[in-house]
Amino acid sequence: MSKIPVAVQIFSVRHEYQADLRGTLAKVASMGYEGVDFFGNPPLPASELRAVLNDLGLKVAGWHVGYQKLEAGSIEETIAYHHELGNKFLIVPGLPKDRVTSHADMLGWASWLDGIASKLAPHHMSTGYHSHGGDHVEIEGHTLWDVLFTTTGNNVVMQIDIGNSASAGVDTLAEIRKHPGRARSVHLKPYSPSLKATGGDPYAPVIGEDELPWPDLLEACETVGGTEWYVVEYECPALPALEGVERCLHGLRALGR
Repeated sequence: MSKIPVAVQIFSVRHEYQADLRGTLAKVASMGYEGVDFFGNPPLPASELRAVLNDLGLKVAGWHVGYQKLEAGSIEETIAYHHELGNKFLIVPGLPKDRVTSHADMLGWASWLDGIASKLAPHHMSTGYHSHGGDHVEIEGHTLWDVLFTTTGNNVVMQIDIGNSASAGVDTLAEIRKHPGRARSVHLKPYSPSLKATGGDPYAPVIGEDELPWPDLLEACETVGGTEWYVVEYECPALPALEGVERCLHGLRALGR
């Protein structure tokens, strides 16, 4: 089994990145990260950003692309940018709450994702959806998360955020096993249920110091999930941002990753 590379979600160090893009990317590269998962509007032309990444030995692990950028009138420009950059995963980070108020709405978004996946496929790109706690809340007896990944095709990536989904009481290990080959990009966010129960910040611990079953989760990603990238995401102010992502990476290394 080939080793799954580890990227950082740049949102974790967004303030540093926005103040000093190259310097921040250089720091995460020096920590041992192999890739970067981006978010938001592109900060540089694709050729320039690709040159910076190449110079630092980093790869593009993916990009959180707002759904508006994948709709008619915008998708061709989006495809062109990510094709030039060399990005494979264009993941939708969330959907507007006022447009997810019924089971029919959920089915409509699932159909939309299938359509986007078909448009991206000729360019060797994929779309998908990133989980938040609210995606697991039932509406008319269904959750958005379940609808999206029981009614879309296998080419729609299930980017489960381990911490976000765990915060909603989801058995994240069971989710990965339930949808073989769909978890091609996985966000590794630590989470501590006991801290939540006692009024602490459940996102404060780093990977390996929380209570999630990381050995089992990582094994499931590697044997069932079809995972191509691990993406570390640490957003808690309990630690300085760069220290948080570095300690999470150390935690993964201690787990043999």
